[in-house]
Amino acid sequence: MAKADNIFNIRGRLGDFIFCQRNGKTYVKRYSGGFTKAATQNHPNIKVGQERFAQVSKYAKRLKQQLQPYLWRQKDGTFHHQLMGTFLQLAKNEPEKAFSEIVRDLESYSTLTNKSLNKNSKIDPSGLLYDATTNKLNLGTIPYELAVKYSGMFLKVATGWYGVTDGEISLSEPYIQYVKLDGQKTNEDFVVDFAPVDNNHKQLPIVGLAVVYSDDKASESPHTMHTIMACFFEMRNV
Repeated sequence: MAKADNIFNIRGRLGDFIFCQRNGKTYVKRYSGGFTKAATQNHPNIKVGQERFAQVSKYAKRLKQQLQPYLWRQKDGTFHHQLMGTFLQLAKNEPEKAFSEIVRDLESYSTLTNKSLNKNSKIDPSGLLYDATTNKLNLGTIPYELAVKYSGMFLKVATGWYGVTDGEISLSEPYIQYVKLDGQKTNEDFVVDFAPVDNNHKQLPIVGLAVVYSDDKASESPHTMHTIMACFFEMRNV
């Protein structure tokens, strides 16, 4: 229904026309129809989007729980939302697939390899390299770079294997090592052992890194966001 402040000032819908006021002037355009709230909520595309969002939300919650042994120091309140954003983008990359199918297919994770799941982390995982032949992890120059700021502290390296079986996430118990941040040389690669391989499943290698005060599993991190990171590596079929 149109609204008139006076006979010359009309706002709203009048028949097949929409009147509006801008900068003291009256404008009119033809009414093109539109969704009612009920029609919008029941539209097939809206339903599909809502279901997909719910699936991603459920997955992100489970993944966050499964990552606890790797990232228990993670206190970033936005971490769940970061996981949501990451996996919503993963779903968007393959709209023709059901989300449950996407997370089971390890090929789908190719865009996430060597990228931190914690976007607030200052640790750059792009230089990390997993060697499937030797089952070793090359930390590159990360220990040297961290030693500049955190000399005398330790880099906790938690390695393991990630997979999805029957829609359920499986993460192996982390294999934990500590690297003292002291005496590393510029451009010198630092190599550590990786968690034992499970030859019965197709899985992705995953690592969690955290700078901590001491080589004690209960040691706190000096900064709970910037010094904690987790990422996937290149797909490995075993």
